[in-house]
Amino acid sequence: MDKELSETLKKAIGANIRKARLRLGLSQARLAEMVEMSTEVLGRMERKKVLPRLERLVLLCRILGVSPDQMLGFTAGPSHPPAAPTSPAYDEMMTVMRHFFLQMESRLTEAERKELMQTFAHLQRLITLMKKKGPSAVMSRRTRQSRSRK
Repeated sequence: MDKELSETLKKAIGANIRKARLRLGLSQARLAEMVEMSTEVLGRMERKKVLPRLERLVLLCRILGVSPDQMLGFTAGPSHPPAAPTSPAYDEMMTVMRHFFLQMESRLTEAERKELMQTFAHLQRLITLMKKKGPSAVMSRRTRQSRSRK
């Protein structure tokens, strides 16, 4: 690999790992444990000294909730607006869910994996809707009708 490209990738990946880790409120030790690597190696990545292997990069992206394009620094521009800030509790819950899913994924059948992914997608849409329109937007029609009668 071209030395200049390698240095550019180290800078982008290291900074993006650190930013995503801090956004989720994870310590280096906790993230290193989640991706099954030593804290020292993760620290060297964040300090822009080494590049992760492809498998580790993919796992880091999944756990940190960052696309590979974002991790590599390809989508840092203004065309992708920053996500709305979330509470630390929400971030922690999503991190735990991602970690749990990654550990359990290999034990699931294809049908179970598909059903779980659909459930996650529905949950994500529900959370997005609640953020945009507030909790009343996700009330059932029956609940809204019973409240309007009172």
